[in-house]
Amino acid sequence: MHRSTRPAAVLVPVALACAACGKKDDAHVAPAASALAASTADAAATVWRYTIDPTSVARTDMQGVKEHIVGDASAAAGTLDVVPSDLAQSRGTVRIDLTTFATHTFHDDKDATQTKHARTWLEVQVGDATNEAMRWAELAIRSIDAASATDLAKVTPTRDGGDDVRTVTMTVHGDLLIHGHRTHEDVPVEVAFRYPAGAAADSKPARIAVATKEPMRVVLKEFDVRPRDPAGVALAWTTNLVAKVADVANVTVDLNASPTP
Repeated sequence: MHRSTRPAAVLVPVALACAACGKKDDAHVAPAASALAASTADAAATVWRYTIDPTSVARTDMQGVKEHIVGDASAAAGTLDVVPSDLAQSRGTVRIDLTTFATHTFHDDKDATQTKHARTWLEVQVGDATNEAMRWAELAIRSIDAASATDLAKVTPTRDGGDDVRTVTMTVHGDLLIHGHRTHEDVPVEVAFRYPAGAAADSKPARIAVATKEPMRVVLKEFDVRPRDPAGVALAWTTNLVAKVADVANVTVDLNASPTP
């Protein structure tokens, strides 16, 4: 007797979708943490402290199967301790305000709904209230290596408009705290130290710009970022959400910093 293979053909994608749901629900979560220890340079060295400009930006790109989600957080805080004679000894903490995170996926009214969902998943926004405990994404710089130069005064400047710019690439290693969970991250960055034209090589930069050289891969499951109801209660992944929301958020950052008064 001939038997139709149609039921099996239908069940295969359903089974795969269910397996994906289970993978997201059962995935490993990073250790819990409520805060990161301060990261400052050795006081014995000559240290220049800079305050991160509050208008610095972190951008997010998530390529799902059915939806390409893009968004950004448009406020930041923190400090950078620069050791000019040995840049590898520099330290600092970068804080991104997740209450400003907004998506620009659709370029219409659906972005407001998606933004609210994203903030709820992060538990930054619970109902109409801001959850201060989850508000900030933080990166504390613990070490630096692979610097293209160590002594800032010996970097040959280039001219950009009315500025002399000394540019150094390096890899920052640090602790990343998001949604009450901590991981260790390695982040290649390019740092542009900007001076007034003709400034002495050993003078203090008027401004510093820091940009990630490649996206930082933030794995949602490691930070327990998942579907939640308006009260912040965790929900199960659905097949529809698995198809839309990627496992990884690719994050790039553009920071500016000025000397701390």
